Amino acid sequence: VPANLTYTDIQTRVANALRMPTTNTTEMTKVAGLINAVYRDICAKQDWWWLEKRAVITTEPNLIAGATNVFNVTAPASVSVTVNSTALTFSSAFAQGILGRMFLVPGASDDALAAYRIVTTSTASASHQLDAIYTNATSTAASYQLYKDTYDLPSDCGKLLYVKRYGEGLPLRLIGKMEMAHWKIMDTRAWKPEVATLLEFATVGDPTTARQLVVHPYPDKAYRLEILYKQNLNTELATTTQPFIPDDYREVLTYGALARGYPIFLNDLERGEHFKGLFNDV
Repeated sequence: VPANLTYTDIQTRVANALRMPTTNTTEMTKVAGLINAVYRDICAKQDWWWLEKRAVITTEPNLIAGATNVFNVTAPASVSVTVNSTALTFSSAFAQGILGRMFLVPGASDDALAAYRIVTTSTASASHQLDAIYTNATSTAASYQLYKDTYDLPSDCGKLLYVKRYGEGLPLRLIGKMEMAHWKIMDTRAWKPEVATLLEFATVGDPTTARQLVVHPYPDKAYRLEILYKQNLNTELATTTQPFIPDDYREVLTYGALARGYPIFLNDLERGEHFKGLFNDV
């Protein structure tokens, strides 16, 4: 059974080396700041295997006017759209939520291939709203297609490492945001996702919300995507908390804290350099 050094064990070692009483809460707050700063710096430095996590995303089938998809959901037969308006009125209510889906009118001529996003949350209504005004010709009974190409990642996802899909010889390719934007403006295919990118937070500007995965082509069926990602740190180290770092290497937090602590608190540059060497070795 590993020793499993807790934060308190590491804090005590650092405090003793710096000749700080562990009963002094003010001094222990300073020590906590050192240890957590070292911990964050280490975790940000590389894609460590001990920060890797897995998750599964299942894409949602498309919805085509009047058709029944693989989940046995039948889409309303048509939609009423008006140029320069954000309002949509489908011929009947949807049986499922369509928030966040991309809305396309195939064959439209005024603003060919333009894609819009549904921003209303109601599931039991025929009336919905687009993210901006409709830029194509008015129609009282237009055909349409709805795709879900954006999916929330786990809330602790920091960096996307790999997306696994099945049944294809080539792996799904991770691309940049600009390249994905280029795909979206020229390609409206519905098929198994071939490329993906990591987008902004679910609520723009709010880092407490999930990051989002955007895929292309637009999914036409339910596809299983397995996500490998680097997780964010879930908490500041305190009391009995154990760092994600495997136990064999946790002494690195002691070395790193002392490499900073000796010069800061005791003006001892020589000991600071000694522990810096130990820190770099580990």
